[in-house]
Amino acid sequence: MKFRTNVRDTVLLLVLGYYLPVILIWLDILTFRPRYVILEFMTVVFILYAWRKKKSLKDLGIRTDTLKSSLLWNGIISIVITIIILFFYFSGKIRPQTEKIVIGFYIFYVLLSSPSQEFIYRGLLFNELNNLSSKTFFQIIFSAFTYSFLHIIFNDLITIFVTLFMGIVWGIIYYFRPNLIGVSMSHAILGLVSLIVGLV
Repeated sequence: MKFRTNVRDTVLLLVLGYYLPVILIWLDILTFRPRYVILEFMTVVFILYAWRKKKSLKDLGIRTDTLKSSLLWNGIISIVITIIILFFYFSGKIRPQTEKIVIGFYIFYVLLSSPSQEFIYRGLLFNELNNLSSKTFFQIIFSAFTYSFLHIIFNDLITIFVTLFMGIVWGIIYYFRPNLIGVSMSHAILGLVSLIVGLV
């Protein structure tokens, strides 16, 4: 009975928390402009959900035992992908940045948006996916797809492919080295580089 309840709760969370708000923004039923306010509101809802389900900090990737290895692997990935992005940028293969971004947004992105996305799409989601399947491949691909799906609101195929790829990379690291600090750091670094050069 408990297993069935957990599966039901996970499916409802996915439909109502992960997919429905994105679809509503994409269809212009919810306005696109306050998307980051919606993200932070959903973060609070997800935190309350995790608290109600009595999930421990360790369950959600807030832990110290995997911190060093997570920082190491996420650091290596961040450096390698930053070099690749800059190579394509300086060789003229990435479109120039057209949207002016204020410094306050960069601060918000590093301190709130990146950790919020990692809590939602890695910490909580991986824990919830245990209710559906314990298979590594399923959890990594499903979490990457769900993370990429968030970005359909930008109506940009490059953004969708880049986020799907990064979702798989971060998913692999998180699955084997679960730690929100490491993956949030990588997300913040690569997100900032991508924003500055106009990749996303």
